[in-house]
Amino acid sequence: MKILFGLHGTTHTEIAQSEIDAFRKAGAETEACAYGNWGTANGMINSLKLVFQNARDLKKKAAIQKTDIVYLNTAFDNKTLVRDSITMFILKRYNRNLKIVLKFHGSESNVVFSKNLLKNYVLRKASLLLTLSQEERNNFLRIGVPPEKVQVTANVIQKDLYVPDPAFKKGLGLTEETNVLLFVGRFMHEKGILDLVEACKLLKEADVNFCLFCLGNGPLVEEVNSLISKYGLKDNIKLPGHIPESETRRYYANCNVLILPTYHEEGFPMAVFQAVGAGRPVITTKIRAAADYMTENEHCLWVEKKNPQQVYQQIFALVNNKPLQEKMSVNNLALAEKFTAEKIVSKLLEYFKTI
Repeated sequence: MKILFGLHGTTHTEIAQSEIDAFRKAGAETEACAYGNWGTANGMINSLKLVFQNARDLKKKAAIQKTDIVYLNTAFDNKTLVRDSITMFILKRYNRNLKIVLKFHGSESNVVFSKNLLKNYVLRKASLLLTLSQEERNNFLRIGVPPEKVQVTANVIQKDLYVPDPAFKKGLGLTEETNVLLFVGRFMHEKGILDLVEACKLLKEADVNFCLFCLGNGPLVEEVNSLISKYGLKDNIKLPGHIPESETRRYYANCNVLILPTYHEEGFPMAVFQAVGAGRPVITTKIRAAADYMTENEHCLWVEKKNPQQVYQQIFALVNNKPLQEKMSVNNLALAEKFTAEKIVSKLLEYFKTI
């Protein structure tokens, strides 16, 4: 089997490379090609130029490799539908028998259920759709996609990347008794960042010893900073900004709990599952892949979206229950074994053989 992997250069590159390595190890001839905007194109015209350039590069590599399957990492929203439909049209003009597999790193429900010609074209021309949660698969089934054409996969999690550091807290000027809380994600309403800051106000009022590290940036940075000042939380909430994915691992490996009160329509929230790989307890919303794989009081505590009071209550309950933290740690390390590159790629190859 000859696979051409459409590789996005700015997000989840390590996940993709782990899959590529596992495909090769399994005996599939696998090549990679740039797909998506690697941060080099700004504005609609330049972005469209890049779409056509990437599509032509894929076509050339497919011809050289004599590719069986083009495997594209993408999403399912209005922007990616434009990119994917153009790419698929160019690839299909080159070889109408070429199999195209789309892996969706998130899908917007309103787009799935919309009346959209590009959506219909993409769904018709794709040989296989891969979602990251059962909820998303069910959405596609509801609009008439045949069950055999849409399957659930997962992202690769590598447990060995997360190494605890006994000196982590001391290096940050924290006492050993400080509860290190972690948020990783875009500073946007849908990620629940403002709800978390409001919960931290209540934690301080309850005299909880904590420090929350928020890794990321986004449109709400100024509002978050304003709330931190308003509530007197400068000693309790730190904003290191956006840091390379490789540097986030030390935070995952050494935090007491990962908190992501998200209602963003991502399929497999990587912040949650990187915490799982690090063996950390999690507080999050019961949506998509989190709902598929995690059980309350075994791996996580659930919160409702837009409910800062409940976020506070769950954090308070968890940081004051060391036995529960330890149980979640053990269970999450075991759960991470489901997401090795070998297991995920083995299942993908089964799917690929059916198309």
